[in-house]
Amino acid sequence: MSNWFVVLTGGIGSGKSLAASCFEKRGITIVEQDDVSREVVEPGEPALAQIAERFGENILNDEGSLNRSKLRHQIFNNSEDKIWLERLLHPLIGQRTMHHMTTAPSRYVIVVNPLLHTRQPQYDRFAVVDTPIPVQIERAMQRDGMNRELAEKMVASQTAREVRLRLADDVILNDGAVEFVDEQVDRLHRRYLVMAT
Repeated sequence: MSNWFVVLTGGIGSGKSLAASCFEKRGITIVEQDDVSREVVEPGEPALAQIAERFGENILNDEGSLNRSKLRHQIFNNSEDKIWLERLLHPLIGQRTMHHMTTAPSRYVIVVNPLLHTRQPQYDRFAVVDTPIPVQIERAMQRDGMNRELAEKMVASQTAREVRLRLADDVILNDGAVEFVDEQVDRLHRRYLVMAT
């Protein structure tokens, strides 16, 4: 079981998943907070019932799962709804994430957290995937099919790039080739294996 943890963060479209996959292919357990955030709102979970009660049944898909696209539009157009949702979900996500971290089999664990804006005591290292903002916006539009206005709003609503870089112990630059990201991850992986002993 692991007891040495690296948080990996970066804005939307920065390439966090790419960097995480590079660690994963080296045998490292990845805990994606986006995945955990989906777990806590699956059908049957108490949080989903509370979301449906606040926003109405039309926030659900026909089979009863959360319509994340509708919810995303709702909260990015209403700051009170966004705050309410964060207060509901963040503690649940934190508890579930910690469970995944402490039961992981690899020597250290990478926790992918796009929302982190302060140092957290449970993490031994703070790694940032850094990408120029115009590239983030283009990637978000291509990947999620959103319009430029929503992509710009999402980038602006996240932790500022400068703040993430100031907090970083390690920076993975993702402004070009996949191979360049993999090389950087390889160097960090070797360092983390030493630090995690």
